[in-house]
Amino acid sequence: MNRPFLAIAALAAAAAPAFAQSNIDPSRKFAWSENCGWTNWRDALGGAQGVDVGPIFLKGFIYGENIGWINTGNGSGPYANTDGSNFGVNILASGFLSGLAWGENVGWINFGTQPTVGPQGARFDSVAGRFRGYAWGENIGWINLDDPNAFVALVPPCCLGNADKLPGSVTFADITSILQNFNVSYGPSSTGAGDANCDGSVNFADVTNVLQNWLNNCS
Repeated sequence: MNRPFLAIAALAAAAAPAFAQSNIDPSRKFAWSENCGWTNWRDALGGAQGVDVGPIFLKGFIYGENIGWINTGNGSGPYANTDGSNFGVNILASGFLSGLAWGENVGWINFGTQPTVGPQGARFDSVAGRFRGYAWGENIGWINLDDPNAFVALVPPCCLGNADKLPGSVTFADITSILQNFNVSYGPSSTGAGDANCDGSVNFADVTNVLQNWLNNCS
């Protein structure tokens, strides 16, 4: 998606907390809103301020081409959601979401929709590693998290030794990928090429990991 320079600068200025790299899957980062189009949950500031899904709350930013930035929380959760200083999206023990996100151009977005729509309420499916259900914005209508083909999911579990991030066995191709990306830092929940142990950086530990998992199948 194209991101206007001024919007990026405004986000950087407003985002005082330091977020971790988004753990949203690069291939599963879009959700659809019937009234405002696609929302991108990963790519805010190159992923550095995209949504990060923790055990009990979200933090970071969603971007909508037609509606701008949506703030899911500043990382100080779980959020009380009593006023504009402590809003954010929580994950309940049941998996259902609660709380509010703030859209700079569209106002409050309610992720705690389960009391209203029951099983179709917005929720995080920890087994499948993806979001489901529907969130509601008074000014934009429903955001669909439940489409079978276009949904938001976490980075899949790492196949250790798979440095080239391609299907197949752990082979010399994975060593080559490490050499080509040596000293690159990706951040947490990495799926970056060369990072064989998924610790967020490419170094000698990845060579060791490839050797320990030699010929393992990473299909």
